[in-house]
Amino acid sequence: MFTTRLGGVSVGSYLSLNLASHVGDASAAVATNRRRCVRALGITPGRLAEAEQVHGSGVGAVGKNAPAPSAPRVPLPGVDALVTAVPGVWLAVYSADCVPVLLLDAASPAVAAIHAGWRGTAAGIVEATLLRMRELFGTAPGRCTAVLGPAIGGCCYEVDTPVAEAMRGGPWWPEAARPTGPERWHLDLRVAIRRQLTALGVPDEGVTSVPHCTACRADLFFSHRRDGVTGRMGAYVCLTG
Repeated sequence: MFTTRLGGVSVGSYLSLNLASHVGDASAAVATNRRRCVRALGITPGRLAEAEQVHGSGVGAVGKNAPAPSAPRVPLPGVDALVTAVPGVWLAVYSADCVPVLLLDAASPAVAAIHAGWRGTAAGIVEATLLRMRELFGTAPGRCTAVLGPAIGGCCYEVDTPVAEAMRGGPWWPEAARPTGPERWHLDLRVAIRRQLTALGVPDEGVTSVPHCTACRADLFFSHRRDGVTGRMGAYVCLTG
């Protein structure tokens, strides 16, 4: 599931379903918003795991006895992706422009939730997640499917030289980045991540992208690039069998 900004109780810059507790929103509003999501998904206490999200390439594994508290939640430190093969354990990442990526290996079965901003994308968070799934669960990319959630699009995401220097060594850069001026590019992170996935062996027909740009759709999504102070949406995945 991917949330929008709709359906919560937050006000002002966080209107209305802000799920992040670190962006300045009232803690009571965030708690109410999170309870609404938990109820909607049928998540039982202690069955939701979250990543700290440090814009890196760390991957955390969530097992039957791994910490997955619900209230208060303690994110797994130092990671931007989570993997599990335990049915009934939910994985969550939060974003307001970065790409939330949900992966499924139906054969193992196993799932992953990835928070991929430009730093994580450049650092190889997608590849690191697939490697961890292979190590732990025997996952083969060729049997995986992926969904890329709402994120800022190439229409609105302008980057400069430091970002380009970190990313343009990738073979996907010419397709994902469009020059717009001296040392400026418009970057489509979902194109970059899609090409990373397919280069790793995930079938192209198995990769789906939610089409919306978070910066374009102020009615539906939070966007840090657009608004600065803003909330975060959630992306959730769980094995139900």
